[in-house]
Amino acid sequence: MRFIKIAATAAAIALAATACGGDEGNDEAGAAAPAKLNVWMMGEGTPEQTAFLDGVETEFRKKHPNTDVVIKYVPWPQVATTFQKAIAGGEGPDVTEIGNTDVQSHIEQGNLADISDNFAKWADGASLNKTALANDQGDGKTYAVPWYGGVRGVWYRTDWFSELGITPPKTWAELTAAAKKIQDEKKVPGIGAPSDQTNAIMSFIWGNGGDVAVKEGDKWVGKLDQPQVKEAIDFYAGLVTTEKVAPEKYIGKNELQGPQQDFALGKLGMYIDGSWALKEMKKVSEKNADKWSVFPIPTKTGGNAPVMAGGSDLAVWKNTKAKDVAFDYITVLNNKTNAQKWADYSGFSSMFTDVKFTDPKLEAFTAIAANTKMAPLSTGWADFEQTKKVIPNTVKGVMQGKPSADELKKANEQANTLLNP
Repeated sequence: MRFIKIAATAAAIALAATACGGDEGNDEAGAAAPAKLNVWMMGEGTPEQTAFLDGVETEFRKKHPNTDVVIKYVPWPQVATTFQKAIAGGEGPDVTEIGNTDVQSHIEQGNLADISDNFAKWADGASLNKTALANDQGDGKTYAVPWYGGVRGVWYRTDWFSELGITPPKTWAELTAAAKKIQDEKKVPGIGAPSDQTNAIMSFIWGNGGDVAVKEGDKWVGKLDQPQVKEAIDFYAGLVTTEKVAPEKYIGKNELQGPQQDFALGKLGMYIDGSWALKEMKKVSEKNADKWSVFPIPTKTGGNAPVMAGGSDLAVWKNTKAKDVAFDYITVLNNKTNAQKWADYSGFSSMFTDVKFTDPKLEAFTAIAANTKMAPLSTGWADFEQTKKVIPNTVKGVMQGKPSADELKKANEQANTLLNP
C-alpha cells in the first residue's frame, strides 16, 4: 500500500457544482480490475491507522490481487480545497471518507456515485444504523455508507460520586446539584461548559423538546426562537453565569481547549466529550483512568437526551471508472471484523448496531448512541455549524451577558438563511 500526505492549509473554499473522478479502467464496461485504486482518508494519519489500512488492503487483495491501493491523507483543514480541486477537474479519488455533515452537500452537487445496487447486495449493510444511513441517501438512492460515529456523554469520577453520595444525574436539576457538591467538597469547578460545543448544546435543546430547524415543504424553517430552545440555552449558559459551577475560562473554547485536560488531571468534576476522548485523556494522566466513567446527557425532566451523531462516511466518487471495485474496498474496510478493530483503536463507535466496544469503560456510549438525531440535512449545515458557528456564538453571547431572546432571534434568522442556500 502506498501512502501520500498532502500539505495542510487553512483555506475553506466552497464546493463547486460539477464532479470528476479517478482515472482507472471501467469495470462496469467489463474491463479487468484497475491497477490502482485511489482512496482518500481525512486527517493526518498515524502509524496505527497505517497498520490498520495495510491489513485492510491485504484482505481486499484476496479478491483483487492486481490492484494497488493508494491512500492519500487529507488533513481536515485542507478538505474543502482538496475536494474543490477534484471537482474542478483535478485528480479525484475512487473511494473517499467524508464527514457525515458534508454528505448531503456532496449529493446535492452530484459528486458521489449512486451505489444503490451495490449496497443492496451487501449483507452487512442491513445492520447499519438506520438514522446514519438516511443521511447518505437522497431521492431514494444511496450515495455513501456510514463508517464510524461519535456521540457524547458526561465524563465523571466514579470515586468522587461514590464518596459524595452522588448518583448519575438524570435531570438538569440533578446535574447542577452534582456539580455544586463536587465544587464544594473537591474545590474544583463542578462541570465544564465551553461555549464552542455545538453537538453537546444541541443535546440540551433536543432534550427539552426544541430543535434548530425543521423541513416545511422544500424549505428549512428555523426554530431557535422557540421557548424550549431558550430554556435549554439559559440552562447551559447558566451553569457559568447563574449557578457558577462551570468556569468562565472556557467561554469561546471547545472541549479540547481546557476541559479535557483539566478533567484528566482531576481539576474538573465533569465534562462532556465522546468515547474517543479516553485514549487522549490517558496520554495526559492515566493514574485515575480506572475511576473515569460516563453517563448520558440528561433532559430537563428526566431521561437521556438525544445526541448528535457526528462521524465519517464512505463514498465512491461519481466519475470513478472502477465503481464496483471501489465498493468492494468499502465492504472490506467496513466489514464487521474491521469495524470492531477500528472502534477499538480509534475510540469511535461503529455504525453497525451489533458491533460494540470491547473496552468496558466505553460500553456506555453504545447505549447513548441508541438515541441519536441528525443535524438538519441541509447543504448549508456546514456553513451554519463550522464557518459561522451560529450556536457557539449565540451561547458565547449569552454567557457574556447578552439577552438570550435577542441572541436566539438573530441565530434563528441565520438558520433561515444559511440552511436554505
